[in-house]
Amino acid sequence: MVENGTSQSGQAGAWSPGATPAQAPNPLDAMRIAYESGARLPAPQVTRPLAECVGEVLAQDVRVVRDVPHYDSSAMDGFAVRGPGPWTVGECAWPVATGSLVPPEATSVVRQEWVQVDAGAHDGVGGGAGAGTAAVAERISLAPGAPQRDLEPGRNIRRAGREALIGDLVARAGEMLTPAQVAFAAVAGHDALPVRARPRVGLLLTGTEVVASGLPQPGFVRDAFGPQLPAYVRMLGAEVVASARIGDGEAETEATLEKLVGQCDFVVSTGGTGHSRVDEVRRAALRRVAGEVGSAGTRTKPGHVLFPELNMRPGHPTFLMEHSGVVHVGLPGNPLAAMVALRLVLTHVLRGALGRGIEQPGTVSLAHDFDPGQGRAGAGTAWRVMPAKPVDTSAGEGGQQSTQPQDTSGANLQRWELCDKRGSNMLRGLAQARGLVVIPPEGAGAGDVVACLPLPV
Repeated sequence: MVENGTSQSGQAGAWSPGATPAQAPNPLDAMRIAYESGARLPAPQVTRPLAECVGEVLAQDVRVVRDVPHYDSSAMDGFAVRGPGPWTVGECAWPVATGSLVPPEATSVVRQEWVQVDAGAHDGVGGGAGAGTAAVAERISLAPGAPQRDLEPGRNIRRAGREALIGDLVARAGEMLTPAQVAFAAVAGHDALPVRARPRVGLLLTGTEVVASGLPQPGFVRDAFGPQLPAYVRMLGAEVVASARIGDGEAETEATLEKLVGQCDFVVSTGGTGHSRVDEVRRAALRRVAGEVGSAGTRTKPGHVLFPELNMRPGHPTFLMEHSGVVHVGLPGNPLAAMVALRLVLTHVLRGALGRGIEQPGTVSLAHDFDPGQGRAGAGTAWRVMPAKPVDTSAGEGGQQSTQPQDTSGANLQRWELCDKRGSNMLRGLAQARGLVVIPPEGAGAGDVVACLPLPV
Protein backbone atom coordinates (compact mmCIF):
# COMPACT_ATOMS: atom_id res chain seq x y z
CA MET A 1 0.00 0.00 0.00
CA VAL A 2 1.16 3.53 -0.79
CA GLU A 3 0.59 6.13 1.92
CA ASN A 4 -0.75 9.67 1.74
CA GLY A 5 -3.26 9.46 -1.09
CA THR A 6 -6.10 11.99 -1.17
CA SER A 7 -9.82 11.43 -0.92
CA GLN A 8 -12.48 13.17 -2.96
CA SER A 9 -13.03 15.67 -0.18
CA GLY A 10 -9.34 16.55 -0.24
CA GLN A 11 -8.52 14.80 3.07
CA ALA A 12 -5.34 12.72 3.32
CA GLY A 13 -5.83 8.97 3.44
CA ALA A 14 -4.41 5.68 2.31
CA TRP A 15 -4.48 4.61 -1.31
CA SER A 16 -3.60 1.43 -3.11
CA PRO A 17 -3.62 0.53 -6.82
CA GLY A 18 -6.97 -1.18 -6.32
CA ALA A 19 -8.64 1.84 -4.73
CA THR A 20 -12.10 2.91 -5.88
CA PRO A 21 -12.73 6.04 -7.96
CA ALA A 22 -14.48 7.59 -4.93
CA GLN A 23 -11.02 8.38 -3.56
CA ALA A 24 -10.25 10.64 -6.52
CA PRO A 25 -10.66 14.40 -5.95
CA ASN A 26 -13.05 16.52 -7.93
CA PRO A 27 -11.58 19.15 -10.28
CA LEU A 28 -11.69 22.06 -7.84
CA ASP A 29 -10.14 20.02 -5.01
CA ALA A 30 -7.47 18.80 -7.45
CA MET A 31 -6.48 22.41 -8.17
CA ARG A 32 -5.84 23.00 -4.47
CA ILE A 33 -3.91 19.75 -3.98
CA ALA A 34 -1.78 20.53 -7.03
CA TYR A 35 -1.09 24.05 -5.77
CA GLU A 36 0.05 22.76 -2.38
CA SER A 37 2.38 20.22 -4.00
CA GLY A 38 4.09 22.95 -6.03
CA ALA A 39 4.36 25.23 -3.01
CA ARG A 40 6.49 22.56 -1.31
CA LEU A 41 9.09 23.09 -4.06
CA PRO A 42 9.33 26.89 -4.20
CA ALA A 43 11.32 28.35 -7.06
CA PRO A 44 14.40 30.31 -5.87
CA GLN A 45 14.59 34.07 -6.16
CA VAL A 46 16.91 35.61 -8.74
CA THR A 47 17.55 39.18 -9.91
CA ARG A 48 16.99 39.97 -13.58
CA PRO A 49 17.58 43.19 -15.54
CA LEU A 50 14.36 44.87 -16.58
CA ALA A 51 14.79 43.82 -20.22
CA GLU A 52 14.48 40.16 -19.12
CA CYS A 53 11.54 40.57 -16.74
CA VAL A 54 8.46 40.58 -19.00
CA GLY A 55 6.60 37.30 -18.38
CA GLU A 56 8.58 36.51 -15.22
CA VAL A 57 6.94 36.11 -11.81
CA LEU A 58 7.79 38.71 -9.20
CA ALA A 59 9.35 37.26 -6.03
CA GLN A 60 8.82 40.29 -3.77
CA ASP A 61 6.63 43.36 -3.70
CA VAL A 62 8.27 46.17 -5.67
CA ARG A 63 7.78 49.80 -4.66
CA VAL A 64 8.53 53.24 -6.07
CA VAL A 65 12.10 54.35 -5.33
CA ARG A 66 11.44 58.08 -5.89
CA ASP A 67 8.48 60.25 -6.78
CA VAL A 68 7.08 59.90 -10.30
CA PRO A 69 7.62 62.36 -11.89
CA HIS A 70 10.54 63.41 -9.73
CA TYR A 71 10.36 67.10 -10.73
CA ASP A 72 7.72 69.60 -11.79
CA SER A 73 7.56 69.36 -15.58
CA SER A 74 5.68 71.01 -18.38
CA ALA A 75 2.76 69.28 -20.08
CA MET A 76 2.98 71.65 -23.07
CA ASP A 77 5.38 73.44 -25.39
CA GLY A 78 5.16 77.13 -24.48
CA PHE A 79 6.08 79.39 -21.57
CA ALA A 80 6.19 78.81 -17.84
CA VAL A 81 4.88 82.06 -16.39
CA ARG A 82 4.48 83.75 -13.04
CA GLY A 83 1.31 85.72 -12.48
CA PRO A 84 -1.37 86.98 -14.90
CA GLY A 85 0.90 88.76 -17.41
CA PRO A 86 2.02 90.40 -19.52
CA TRP A 87 5.40 88.86 -18.79
CA THR A 88 9.04 89.73 -19.35
CA VAL A 89 10.96 86.78 -20.75
CA GLY A 90 13.63 85.63 -18.34
CA GLU A 91 12.11 87.44 -15.37
CA CYS A 92 8.58 86.03 -15.12
CA ALA A 93 8.31 83.89 -18.30
CA TRP A 94 10.56 81.01 -19.35
CA PRO A 95 10.42 79.00 -22.60
CA VAL A 96 9.64 75.30 -21.91
CA ALA A 97 9.08 72.15 -23.97
CA THR A 98 6.90 69.21 -23.05
CA GLY A 99 8.59 67.29 -20.23
CA SER A 100 11.13 70.00 -19.40
CA LEU A 101 11.77 71.38 -15.93
CA VAL A 102 9.40 74.11 -14.76
CA PRO A 103 11.04 76.81 -12.60
CA PRO A 104 9.78 76.65 -9.01
CA GLU A 105 8.50 80.25 -9.13
CA ALA A 106 6.24 79.57 -12.14
CA THR A 107 2.49 79.46 -11.47
CA SER A 108 1.35 77.89 -14.76
CA VAL A 109 2.39 77.03 -18.32
CA VAL A 110 0.82 78.85 -21.27
CA ARG A 111 0.85 76.85 -24.47
CA GLN A 112 2.81 78.32 -27.38
CA GLU A 113 -0.12 78.96 -29.73
CA TRP A 114 -1.77 81.26 -27.18
CA VAL A 115 1.23 83.58 -26.74
CA GLN A 116 1.85 86.80 -28.65
CA VAL A 117 4.69 89.34 -28.68
CA ASP A 118 3.59 92.68 -27.27
CA ALA A 119 3.89 95.85 -29.33
CA GLY A 120 7.26 97.49 -28.77
CA ALA A 121 9.01 94.21 -28.07
CA HIS A 122 12.61 93.55 -29.14
CA ASP A 123 13.40 95.22 -32.50
CA GLY A 124 13.41 93.02 -35.59
CA VAL A 125 11.17 90.40 -34.12
CA GLY A 126 8.00 91.02 -36.03
CA GLY A 127 4.50 90.98 -34.68
CA GLY A 128 3.12 87.50 -35.27
CA ALA A 129 2.05 85.05 -32.55
CA GLY A 130 3.85 81.82 -31.71
CA ALA A 131 6.64 80.40 -29.57
CA GLY A 132 9.26 80.92 -32.29
CA THR A 133 8.52 84.65 -32.38
CA ALA A 134 8.05 85.04 -28.63
CA ALA A 135 11.22 83.13 -27.79
CA VAL A 136 13.33 86.26 -28.48
CA ALA A 137 10.78 88.84 -27.34
CA GLU A 138 11.28 90.86 -24.19
CA ARG A 139 7.60 91.03 -23.32
CA ILE A 140 4.81 88.59 -24.14
CA SER A 141 1.13 88.21 -23.29
CA LEU A 142 -1.91 86.11 -24.13
CA ALA A 143 -3.00 86.47 -27.74
CA PRO A 144 -6.38 88.15 -28.30
CA GLY A 145 -9.22 85.71 -27.83
CA ALA A 146 -7.04 83.09 -26.10
CA PRO A 147 -8.84 81.40 -23.16
CA GLN A 148 -7.79 82.39 -19.66
CA ARG A 149 -7.63 78.81 -18.31
CA ASP A 150 -3.87 78.49 -18.90
CA LEU A 151 -3.42 81.14 -16.20
CA GLU A 152 -5.06 78.98 -13.53
CA PRO A 153 -2.55 78.00 -10.80
CA GLY A 154 -0.77 74.77 -11.71
CA ARG A 155 -2.24 74.66 -15.22
CA ASN A 156 -0.21 72.44 -17.64
CA ILE A 157 2.30 71.62 -14.89
CA ARG A 158 2.91 67.99 -14.02
CA ARG A 159 3.69 68.19 -10.33
CA ALA A 160 6.38 65.96 -8.81
CA GLY A 161 4.78 62.82 -7.32
CA ARG A 162 1.56 63.30 -9.28
CA GLU A 163 1.72 59.74 -10.66
CA ALA A 164 3.31 57.98 -7.70
CA LEU A 165 5.06 58.73 -4.43
CA ILE A 166 8.05 57.02 -2.85
CA GLY A 167 6.87 53.74 -1.36
CA ASP A 168 3.83 53.30 -3.58
CA LEU A 169 3.33 49.80 -4.94
CA VAL A 170 4.59 49.00 -8.45
CA ALA A 171 3.59 45.31 -8.51
CA ARG A 172 2.92 42.56 -5.97
CA ALA A 173 4.85 39.37 -5.38
CA GLY A 174 3.35 36.53 -7.39
CA GLU A 175 2.32 38.67 -10.36
CA MET A 176 3.49 37.68 -13.82
CA LEU A 177 5.04 40.91 -15.03
CA THR A 178 3.50 42.64 -18.04
CA PRO A 179 5.33 45.02 -20.39
CA ALA A 180 3.51 47.96 -18.77
CA GLN A 181 4.57 46.92 -15.26
CA VAL A 182 8.19 46.61 -16.34
CA ALA A 183 8.02 50.04 -17.98
CA PHE A 184 6.54 51.54 -14.81
CA ALA A 185 9.27 49.86 -12.73
CA ALA A 186 11.83 51.65 -14.89
CA VAL A 187 10.36 55.12 -14.34
CA ALA A 188 9.88 54.24 -10.66
CA GLY A 189 13.65 53.94 -10.32
CA HIS A 190 14.49 50.26 -10.86
CA ASP A 191 17.13 48.73 -13.13
CA ALA A 192 16.47 45.11 -12.11
CA LEU A 193 13.77 43.17 -10.28
CA PRO A 194 13.60 40.14 -7.94
CA VAL A 195 11.82 37.36 -9.79
CA ARG A 196 11.34 33.62 -9.42
CA ALA A 197 13.69 31.38 -11.36
CA ARG A 198 11.65 29.41 -13.87
CA PRO A 199 10.94 25.91 -12.53
CA ARG A 200 12.68 23.20 -14.54
CA VAL A 201 10.21 20.87 -16.27
CA GLY A 202 10.97 17.57 -17.96
CA LEU A 203 8.61 16.10 -20.56
CA LEU A 204 8.11 12.36 -20.96
CA LEU A 205 6.04 11.75 -24.11
CA THR A 206 5.07 8.13 -24.61
CA GLY A 207 3.38 5.93 -27.18
CA THR A 208 4.73 3.61 -29.85
CA GLU A 209 1.83 4.65 -32.08
CA VAL A 210 2.74 8.35 -32.09
CA VAL A 211 4.58 9.96 -34.99
CA ALA A 212 6.15 13.42 -34.76
CA SER A 213 5.59 14.68 -38.31
CA GLY A 214 3.87 13.96 -41.59
CA LEU A 215 0.68 12.00 -42.20
CA PRO A 216 0.49 8.86 -40.03
CA GLN A 217 -0.57 5.53 -41.47
CA PRO A 218 -3.61 3.68 -40.08
CA GLY A 219 -2.83 2.50 -36.57
CA PHE A 220 -0.64 5.53 -35.87
CA VAL A 221 -1.52 9.03 -34.67
CA ARG A 222 0.08 12.44 -34.98
CA ASP A 223 1.88 13.92 -31.96
CA ALA A 224 -0.36 16.58 -30.42
CA PHE A 225 1.86 17.37 -27.43
CA GLY A 226 5.36 17.99 -28.73
CA PRO A 227 4.49 21.10 -30.79
CA GLN A 228 2.71 22.96 -27.98
CA LEU A 229 3.65 21.68 -24.52
CA PRO A 230 7.00 23.53 -24.26
CA ALA A 231 5.33 26.82 -25.22
CA TYR A 232 2.42 26.17 -22.85
CA VAL A 233 4.83 25.42 -20.00
CA ARG A 234 6.67 28.66 -20.69
CA MET A 235 3.40 30.60 -20.65
CA LEU A 236 2.87 29.22 -17.14
CA GLY A 237 6.21 30.64 -15.99
CA ALA A 238 8.35 27.50 -16.19
CA GLU A 239 10.87 26.14 -18.70
CA VAL A 240 11.17 22.76 -20.39
CA VAL A 241 14.81 21.77 -19.87
CA ALA A 242 14.57 18.15 -21.04
CA SER A 243 12.20 16.23 -23.28
CA ALA A 244 12.09 12.58 -24.31
CA ARG A 245 9.80 10.62 -26.61
CA ILE A 246 9.72 6.88 -25.97
CA GLY A 247 7.63 3.80 -26.65
CA ASP A 248 5.72 1.83 -24.05
CA GLY A 249 8.36 -0.59 -22.77
CA GLU A 250 9.08 -1.00 -19.06
CA ALA A 251 12.87 -0.73 -19.19
CA GLU A 252 12.80 2.29 -21.50
CA THR A 253 10.21 4.03 -19.35
CA GLU A 254 12.15 3.42 -16.14
CA ALA A 255 15.48 4.54 -17.58
CA THR A 256 14.05 7.71 -19.13
CA LEU A 257 12.15 8.64 -16.00
CA GLU A 258 15.29 8.24 -13.90
CA LYS A 259 17.20 10.49 -16.26
CA LEU A 260 14.53 13.19 -16.15
CA VAL A 261 14.20 13.30 -12.37
CA GLY A 262 17.92 14.00 -12.18
CA GLN A 263 17.54 17.11 -14.34
CA CYS A 264 14.21 18.61 -13.35
CA ASP A 265 12.02 19.90 -10.54
CA PHE A 266 8.80 18.71 -12.17
CA VAL A 267 8.04 15.89 -14.58
CA VAL A 268 5.08 15.95 -16.96
CA SER A 269 4.30 12.71 -18.75
CA THR A 270 1.69 11.98 -21.42
CA GLY A 271 0.09 8.57 -21.77
CA GLY A 272 0.61 5.41 -19.76
CA THR A 273 -1.61 6.54 -16.88
CA GLY A 274 -4.25 3.80 -17.13
CA HIS A 275 -4.27 0.38 -15.50
CA SER A 276 -3.65 -1.86 -18.51
CA ARG A 277 -0.59 -3.98 -19.20
CA VAL A 278 0.94 -1.26 -21.41
CA ASP A 279 0.55 1.63 -18.94
CA GLU A 280 4.16 1.61 -17.77
CA VAL A 281 4.35 5.25 -16.68
CA ARG A 282 1.93 4.74 -13.79
CA ARG A 283 3.72 1.57 -12.68
CA ALA A 284 7.17 3.18 -12.89
CA ALA A 285 6.00 6.18 -10.87
CA LEU A 286 4.41 3.93 -8.22
CA ARG A 287 7.61 1.93 -7.86
CA ARG A 288 9.46 5.16 -7.14
CA VAL A 289 6.79 6.32 -4.71
CA ALA A 290 7.19 3.03 -2.85
CA GLY A 291 10.98 3.47 -2.75
CA GLU A 292 11.75 0.46 -4.94
CA VAL A 293 14.99 -0.05 -6.86
CA GLY A 294 15.43 2.12 -9.93
CA SER A 295 17.13 1.20 -13.20
CA ALA A 296 20.54 2.24 -11.89
CA GLY A 297 20.28 -0.22 -9.01
CA THR A 298 19.74 2.44 -6.33
CA ARG A 299 16.78 2.59 -4.01
CA THR A 300 14.71 5.77 -4.18
CA LYS A 301 13.33 7.65 -1.20
CA PRO A 302 9.63 6.85 -0.64
CA GLY A 303 7.25 9.48 -1.95
CA HIS A 304 3.54 10.20 -1.93
CA VAL A 305 0.53 9.65 -4.15
CA LEU A 306 -1.30 12.95 -3.92
CA PHE A 307 -4.10 11.59 -6.04
CA PRO A 308 -4.18 8.44 -8.18
CA GLU A 309 -6.89 9.69 -10.54
CA LEU A 310 -9.54 12.38 -10.83
CA ASN A 311 -13.29 12.31 -10.42
CA MET A 312 -13.82 14.09 -13.72
CA ARG A 313 -14.23 13.45 -17.40
CA PRO A 314 -12.31 13.83 -19.57
CA GLY A 315 -9.03 13.36 -17.74
CA HIS A 316 -10.04 10.67 -15.24
CA PRO A 317 -6.69 8.72 -15.36
CA THR A 318 -4.61 11.81 -14.43
CA PHE A 319 -2.34 11.25 -11.43
CA LEU A 320 -0.23 13.49 -9.22
CA MET A 321 2.70 11.97 -7.30
CA GLU A 322 5.80 13.10 -5.43
CA HIS A 323 8.78 10.83 -5.95
CA SER A 324 12.54 11.01 -6.44
CA GLY A 325 12.55 14.65 -5.29
CA VAL A 326 10.17 15.83 -8.04
CA VAL A 327 6.46 16.38 -8.51
CA HIS A 328 5.18 14.15 -11.30
CA VAL A 329 2.03 15.12 -13.22
CA GLY A 330 0.79 12.13 -15.20
CA LEU A 331 -1.45 13.29 -18.07
CA PRO A 332 -3.60 10.85 -20.07
CA GLY A 333 -2.72 10.00 -23.65
CA ASN A 334 -5.95 11.31 -25.17
CA PRO A 335 -5.34 14.92 -26.28
CA LEU A 336 -8.41 16.67 -24.84
CA ALA A 337 -8.19 14.72 -21.59
CA ALA A 338 -4.53 15.69 -21.26
CA MET A 339 -5.09 19.37 -22.03
CA VAL A 340 -7.95 19.64 -19.55
CA ALA A 341 -5.82 18.01 -16.86
CA LEU A 342 -2.89 20.25 -17.74
CA ARG A 343 -5.07 23.35 -17.30
CA LEU A 344 -6.29 22.22 -13.88
CA VAL A 345 -3.32 20.34 -12.42
CA LEU A 346 -0.01 21.45 -13.97
CA THR A 347 -1.10 25.09 -13.98
CA HIS A 348 -1.61 24.96 -10.23
CA VAL A 349 1.50 22.94 -9.48
CA LEU A 350 3.52 25.71 -11.13
CA ARG A 351 1.47 28.49 -9.54
CA GLY A 352 2.36 26.97 -6.18
CA ALA A 353 6.07 26.79 -7.00
CA LEU A 354 6.07 30.39 -8.22
CA GLY A 355 4.08 31.76 -5.28
CA ARG A 356 1.35 33.08 -7.53
CA GLY A 357 -1.62 32.12 -5.35
CA ILE A 358 -4.33 29.63 -6.20
CA GLU A 359 -6.60 30.64 -9.06
CA GLN A 360 -10.20 31.55 -8.33
CA PRO A 361 -12.46 30.33 -11.16
CA GLY A 362 -14.83 32.76 -12.75
CA THR A 363 -18.49 32.01 -13.30
CA VAL A 364 -20.72 31.91 -16.36
CA SER A 365 -24.31 31.04 -17.10
CA LEU A 366 -24.85 27.80 -19.03
CA ALA A 367 -26.77 28.46 -22.24
CA HIS A 368 -28.45 25.06 -22.40
CA ASP A 369 -29.24 21.96 -20.37
CA PHE A 370 -26.50 19.40 -19.86
CA ASP A 371 -27.47 15.93 -18.69
CA PRO A 372 -24.33 13.81 -18.14
CA GLY A 373 -26.40 10.64 -18.04
CA GLN A 374 -28.29 11.47 -21.23
CA GLY A 375 -31.57 10.54 -19.56
CA ARG A 376 -30.29 7.45 -17.76
CA ALA A 377 -31.09 7.61 -14.04
CA GLY A 378 -28.01 7.62 -11.82
CA ALA A 379 -25.59 7.75 -14.76
CA GLY A 380 -23.99 11.03 -13.67
CA THR A 381 -21.18 10.18 -11.22
CA ALA A 382 -18.23 12.24 -12.47
CA TRP A 383 -17.64 15.96 -12.74
CA ARG A 384 -17.38 17.25 -16.30
CA VAL A 385 -14.78 19.78 -17.42
CA MET A 386 -15.47 20.71 -21.01
CA PRO A 387 -14.48 23.28 -23.62
CA ALA A 388 -16.97 26.11 -23.98
CA LYS A 389 -17.37 29.56 -25.50
CA PRO A 390 -19.62 32.63 -25.22
CA VAL A 391 -22.90 32.34 -27.08
CA ASP A 392 -23.07 35.95 -28.30
CA THR A 393 -20.15 36.63 -30.63
CA SER A 394 -21.30 40.13 -31.61
CA ALA A 395 -18.97 43.04 -30.80
CA GLY A 396 -19.78 44.95 -27.66
CA GLU A 397 -19.00 48.52 -26.66
CA GLY A 398 -15.91 49.81 -28.39
CA GLY A 399 -16.01 47.00 -30.97
CA GLN A 400 -14.64 44.43 -28.52
CA GLN A 401 -16.34 41.54 -26.76
CA SER A 402 -15.12 40.18 -23.45
CA THR A 403 -14.67 36.39 -23.45
CA GLN A 404 -13.41 36.19 -19.88
CA PRO A 405 -15.51 34.45 -17.21
CA GLN A 406 -16.94 36.89 -14.69
CA ASP A 407 -16.18 36.95 -10.99
CA THR A 408 -19.74 37.39 -9.80
CA SER A 409 -22.89 35.32 -10.03
CA GLY A 410 -26.39 36.34 -11.02
CA ALA A 411 -28.86 36.64 -13.86
CA ASN A 412 -26.67 39.00 -15.89
CA LEU A 413 -23.76 36.60 -16.32
CA GLN A 414 -22.55 35.96 -19.84
CA ARG A 415 -24.11 32.88 -21.42
CA TRP A 416 -21.71 30.18 -22.55
CA GLU A 417 -22.31 27.06 -24.61
CA LEU A 418 -20.38 23.81 -24.81
CA CYS A 419 -18.26 23.35 -27.89
CA ASP A 420 -18.99 20.53 -30.29
CA LYS A 421 -16.42 17.76 -30.95
CA ARG A 422 -15.39 17.37 -27.34
CA GLY A 423 -14.55 13.68 -27.10
CA SER A 424 -11.48 12.89 -25.00
CA ASN A 425 -9.48 12.10 -28.17
CA MET A 426 -10.56 15.29 -29.98
CA LEU A 427 -9.02 18.76 -30.15
CA ARG A 428 -11.34 20.61 -32.51
CA GLY A 429 -13.71 21.74 -29.75
CA LEU A 430 -10.83 22.88 -27.57
CA ALA A 431 -9.36 24.89 -30.45
CA GLN A 432 -12.64 26.83 -30.66
CA ALA A 433 -13.07 27.24 -26.90
CA ARG A 434 -12.38 30.28 -24.75
CA GLY A 435 -12.62 28.46 -21.44
CA LEU A 436 -13.39 25.23 -19.58
CA VAL A 437 -16.69 24.98 -17.72
CA VAL A 438 -16.89 22.79 -14.63
CA ILE A 439 -20.20 20.95 -14.26
CA PRO A 440 -21.07 18.85 -11.18
CA PRO A 441 -22.01 15.16 -11.50
CA GLU A 442 -25.75 15.83 -11.45
CA GLY A 443 -25.47 18.05 -14.51
CA ALA A 444 -26.80 21.59 -14.97
CA GLY A 445 -29.69 23.34 -16.63
CA ALA A 446 -29.94 26.36 -18.90
CA GLY A 447 -29.26 29.49 -16.85
CA ASP A 448 -27.41 27.67 -14.09
CA VAL A 449 -24.21 29.31 -12.85
CA VAL A 450 -21.12 27.14 -13.29
CA ALA A 451 -17.42 27.62 -12.66
CA CYS A 452 -15.26 28.52 -15.65
CA LEU A 453 -11.50 28.65 -16.20
CA PRO A 454 -10.25 30.81 -19.09
CA LEU A 455 -7.98 29.28 -21.71
CA PRO A 456 -4.91 30.94 -23.21
CA VAL A 457 -5.86 32.88 -26.35
